[in-house]
Amino acid sequence: MRKESFTILEILVVIFVFSIFLIPITIFIQKYHREYLLTTSCEKIIEGINFARESAINERCQFSVIFGERSFKIIKEDYKIVEKEIKFPDYVKIKEKTKGMDQLIFLPDGTAKEAGHLIIMDEITKKEKKIKIHNITGKCLLEN
Repeated sequence: MRKESFTILEILVVIFVFSIFLIPITIFIQKYHREYLLTTSCEKIIEGINFARESAINERCQFSVIFGERSFKIIKEDYKIVEKEIKFPDYVKIKEKTKGMDQLIFLPDGTAKEAGHLIIMDEITKKEKKIKIHNITGKCLLEN
């Protein structure tokens, strides 16, 4: 009498077929993850800019947002860092910034000293997102 069981060859074939189906799924998950990192980086920047603007209005003094290539920090009028330096995830960086964004300054009435924009880029996928600052309102908008 013969036992009903799987051979090692049958198990290997099933594992191989299963792994072929997993390849497109993993590629999709990686692309989604990269897009998520870029989007959350933009949201952190917008949140920091809005915080600096609201703090300038509430405390009636200047607040600045200083951008590095891979991070930014918020500084009060007396050059004290308000929060710790906020870093972007790996492979996410600021590709381009206008002169007004070297040091984004919010005045006590909530306006920005200069208008400008930032372009945030994911170095792996080469996707970009643009953040614009209006000087009259001090509002921050995400394009793309």
